[in-house]
Amino acid sequence: MKQVRLLLLRHGECEGGAILRGRVDVPLSEQGWQQMSAAVEAQASTCSAIYSSTSRRCGEFAQAFAAELHSTAALVSESRPLQAQFLSGLQEIDFGDWDGRRLDELYQQEGESLAAYWQNPWQTPPPNGETMASFESRVNGAIDQILAVEFERLTVDSQNAELAVGSGVAACELAAKVWVVTHGGVIRHLMARALGVERAVGFYSQLDLPVAAVVSINVLQDEHGVCYWRLDWPGGRCE
Repeated sequence: MKQVRLLLLRHGECEGGAILRGRVDVPLSEQGWQQMSAAVEAQASTCSAIYSSTSRRCGEFAQAFAAELHSTAALVSESRPLQAQFLSGLQEIDFGDWDGRRLDELYQQEGESLAAYWQNPWQTPPPNGETMASFESRVNGAIDQILAVEFERLTVDSQNAELAVGSGVAACELAAKVWVVTHGGVIRHLMARALGVERAVGFYSQLDLPVAAVVSINVLQDEHGVCYWRLDWPGGRCE
């Protein structure tokens, strides 16, 4: 049995105030940087890889985080430099005409439509925005890509270790931990996927996920390649 632990890190507070942030590309505030730094410091520093959304509020921190881990030699191996890997599939949902607008303005002008969207986003997409079906498919594709790479890496590493020592590798060594720096909507969808919840009305809005939150999901893969997801609630158990 192989295991990949996904440490899902939501970005911190951003510049721009109380706006609806989907594809609008805004940087972190100074407090946002501090929030994310505190979040990763609370976890163990070693990891196999760091993946990130291409949005500035995620990507700039992920790049700095990878550089910091590299400089402190917190690497899996000397031959594998740690760099942030950017995936557009990890971006937040595109809110279309609502994207980047002030929330108080939106509630005043389109409060009924906005409330309907939060309650059932599958039935009521934002005007000219991304549908939930497209969003979920995109996020699933990105995460499945990450898992495929990491499980293959574990397989190769175990085979190389067997050749080096002439014996099998202990099961505890067939594990990897990766950081995924992304957005609230992405993390909520992955939490729902781990719990086996699909298109549950009101479910997303009931998941409290503050900025710079860390959610841990363990994905186990058996000898037949079948994966089993486990949400490590509430805060993970990072050695």
